[in-house]
Amino acid sequence: MKHRLLYINWDGFGRYYYDQMPNRAQRLPTLTSLMNEGTFFENAYTGIPSITFPMQSSIVCGCYSSKTKNCDKYWDRLKNEIIPLRRYNEAETIGDVLKAQKIPFVSIQQFALQDKGAGYGEKDSLYIQPNGDFEARFAVLNELLQNQRICTEKKTFYYKELPQAIFAYMDDLDAIGHNPPSVRASTEPKRVAAVQERLCKMDAALGRTIQILKDRGLWEDTYLLLTTDHGMISYKGASKMPQLARALRQMGCGKVVIRNQGPVQKEDFDVLLTSHDIQCQVYFNHAKQPQEMLKQQLLQLPFVEQVLTREELDVRGVCPEYADMVVSPVEGSYFGSAGITAPGLHATHDSLHEKCQKIFAYLSGPDVKRGHQTLQKVSNIDFLPELCRRCSIPVMRQASPGTALEDTFENGVET
Repeated sequence: MKHRLLYINWDGFGRYYYDQMPNRAQRLPTLTSLMNEGTFFENAYTGIPSITFPMQSSIVCGCYSSKTKNCDKYWDRLKNEIIPLRRYNEAETIGDVLKAQKIPFVSIQQFALQDKGAGYGEKDSLYIQPNGDFEARFAVLNELLQNQRICTEKKTFYYKELPQAIFAYMDDLDAIGHNPPSVRASTEPKRVAAVQERLCKMDAALGRTIQILKDRGLWEDTYLLLTTDHGMISYKGASKMPQLARALRQMGCGKVVIRNQGPVQKEDFDVLLTSHDIQCQVYFNHAKQPQEMLKQQLLQLPFVEQVLTREELDVRGVCPEYADMVVSPVEGSYFGSAGITAPGLHATHDSLHEKCQKIFAYLSGPDVKRGHQTLQKVSNIDFLPELCRRCSIPVMRQASPGTALEDTFENGVET
């Protein structure tokens, strides 16, 4: 029997929002009850860089940027230019697989599948973008589950049978988590509380969707995957990039330049520093540096929390173009452009800090262990390849074969 897959992604759902929720059982009744119906992943993590499109595309491909080739941006050594990658993706998505196999599916604003298997107006591989907040997207999902139809401005699509795979993306937690001017919180506890308030509303909406699945007799045969792309961390004050550049020069690294976008000036340099917002990508222009020694020196700086060498980045599945070394600051600090000062409290997620890297992840389904909390460390790229196998869907070509979910299921892969 072919099982159904429902993958819901709540962008920016850092694990600590859930862990620190006051009166969690009362305020998050849906997530609380789900813990008895499936497996909760105590140690789920995202990849590098923890930025929305690289991670959203990685999840649907089952691999990180060493194969998708999207690391948000990189320094092109031949062009001597910093190249933004936007929605570039070389890897095969689950949408590509489903379309090739003629397996009907719907993507409700899961944009990593747009033109990567799913498209506007294509009923059996439909992409729809209702915009708005979570309520608008849950409304489309519920209409599909309850009445087997999707209404767009131009056309209504009717389904004799529900598509085997349904994807839904919601970005409320990310949007509020960034602490934009429209909801600007003055302190970190207030920022977190604002995100948690929205999480409570989304929890209630998820409960209504699950009730539809149960009322229609679909719940027991549906794999529900609820996870995310990254967490969030706050920062403020002046950028630490000038101090980092000065420290590298004092450590004997030579001439250090800072460029965040576009062509790099043709002046000769030894080290190039660039940043998304928080963590710093370090490139060595000439002789290779003794990275382990340099790493230990950098870790002595009061504003540095973590440093990853090129070898460590390889282990994490990061494409070689991304950086020769990555430096991530302590909470509250950031490596923005030189001279930048962030007035007030800001927040984003390209960081190696636990708040950005540790994510919420939950799975339930026909053979998923019930009431189970696994301590096994998993990555967000582990879920869909395994669910493909269990739903009789071919696995994406570049997907990692790993066995990270071996503690999640009651039995082996069904055939």
